[in-house]
Amino acid sequence: MNPLISVIVPTYNSADNLRRFLDSFKHSSFKQYEIIINDDNRTNDNTTIIVNEALNNGLPIKLIKENTMMAQARKAGAHHARGKFLFHLDSDMEITPGLLGECVEEISKGFDALVIPEESFGTTFWAKCKWLEKKMYNGVEELESLRFIKTDIYNKLGGHNVNMVFSEDKDFDLRARHAGQTIGRTNAHLLHNEGHLKLLRTLKKKLGYSKTANLFAEVHPEHFSWQANPINRYLIFAKNIKYLFTNPMLYLGMIWMKSCEYLFSGIGMMNKK
Repeated sequence: MNPLISVIVPTYNSADNLRRFLDSFKHSSFKQYEIIINDDNRTNDNTTIIVNEALNNGLPIKLIKENTMMAQARKAGAHHARGKFLFHLDSDMEITPGLLGECVEEISKGFDALVIPEESFGTTFWAKCKWLEKKMYNGVEELESLRFIKTDIYNKLGGHNVNMVFSEDKDFDLRARHAGQTIGRTNAHLLHNEGHLKLLRTLKKKLGYSKTANLFAEVHPEHFSWQANPINRYLIFAKNIKYLFTNPMLYLGMIWMKSCEYLFSGIGMMNKK
């Protein structure tokens, strides 16, 4: 019998994305999984209705209400997991049909955890810019984070740092790597729904997250210095300059978006100080 995968997903007023998230699991060729939805008590949308509909359609879901922030929600969700493996996802993601099976196949080769590539999509120009940006980060270890991990290894590492807000996923990834865990990678990818992304919305998001960057900087000063240096991103963009010629508007829009994000992140950090 195949081992059980416990999928952990924090939610907060996530009904718009949650239906697509759950629907993607109906098409999975690998069926040995459970989905643990950790919802915020402040949620006031149709999340519970959507979960009940999916339960009635046979999806193995457990809904809990222990979400106060992202890292804490992931760790709390893991406490309810019965699976041999944990798969940490976001509600605006969707799995592809063969992904779960490939995860089990890859980790059986001796890996402790796996990075899962992402393919973004959305309806606006800025969502398409984000798609191009994520495409350029494919395979860049400094920017990708593991999502699939053996449960016993997760517990051994102490799970996510519940005090971490800025880059809580990268914090756990770095701790796993520093502890000597072997990290593999799938060919199958996740779909990341950027939706009706607007520039102002993503800038406000960066502004908010950057106010909590000090803890990450204290714990991982070398990696934070790399992340905070825009030159490192622009070098990645320069290596992919072919997109300037095949899709100049997206390429230039992406650079403008990333430059604005750096500006707003810097403002957020200065305000915090």
